[in-house]
Amino acid sequence: MAKKVSNIENEYISERELQARHKRKTNKVVKRRLFVFGGGLLLILLFLSGLMLYQMSVNRHLKEEHAKQTAEYKKLQEKEIVLRERLKQLNSKEYIEKIARSEYFLSNDGEVIFKLPDSEESKSTEQP
Repeated sequence: MAKKVSNIENEYISERELQARHKRKTNKVVKRRLFVFGGGLLLILLFLSGLMLYQMSVNRHLKEEHAKQTAEYKKLQEKEIVLRERLKQLNSKEYIEKIARSEYFLSNDGEVIFKLPDSEESKSTEQP
């Protein structure tokens, strides 16, 4: 013995149903928009995170390269100092005379040069 229930068709009820339908539709649109914009934001964050990791790697590599280049630069500066000293010596007349006398056995007028054997050579020739 079920009784049949009928809806009252008046303006208030129809407006409430219309509002409920509109609210459901609006909720779907809001959820869809949140999903799209949230996904877009997530993609942007992932891209920026990857870019940051890449830049950190490049930065680390460049710091290592900078340290190597700095060490090489210091070595070259030291070599430059040595070479400048050598250049000063080579521009000195006294040094050139000293090298010419020792290496090429040159002498001034009236000088006689005798070459003595080195200590190692004399030891090897003296032993039977």
